[in-house]
Amino acid sequence: MTLDPTLVAPSAGDAVVAKLEDPRVAQALCDLLEHADLLAILVTGLDGMVRRGDTITGGLAKTVGDLRGAMAAASQDREPVDLGKLAASLRTLSAAISEATPGLESLFRSDLTDPRAVAVASTMARSIIDGAEHAKNEPAKPMGVFALMRTLKDEDVARGLNFMIHVAKAFGRQLKDV
Repeated sequence: MTLDPTLVAPSAGDAVVAKLEDPRVAQALCDLLEHADLLAILVTGLDGMVRRGDTITGGLAKTVGDLRGAMAAASQDREPVDLGKLAASLRTLSAAISEATPGLESLFRSDLTDPRAVAVASTMARSIIDGAEHAKNEPAKPMGVFALMRTLKDEDVARGLNFMIHVAKAFGRQLKDV
């Protein structure tokens, strides 16, 4: 006696085999197996996040509440904005920007915005401030020629003068083109 195949219901295993026969499903399964270690890390991380979901949600809710309270307190402390004055200020500012545009454009295209120039200018500014502080704290004393010559032996003075000499040479070269 033989069984009629139409009477037998397909099993779950038959469904799995049918899915595996699809080349896209087989390739996707191979990709998943290639990255099984990453999947394990991802699942572990998601599990931890889900377990701590109440804590995370509570922290976010508290933060949002704190922000709302801070914004409400800040808005009570502020004076109302005079939109007329704000509009007038914007008109004045936009006119000034419009007039300054050619100068700003040439400034932005110049070497003044080169990061190296900015770094040197910043170093010069720090040196000027530091030198002014030292000059204020150490009163100037009369100095003879030989004392002045001795200061040239100071490494910092020599380095500064060397820099200034090279800047003067480069500036002189640039002046030829002006």
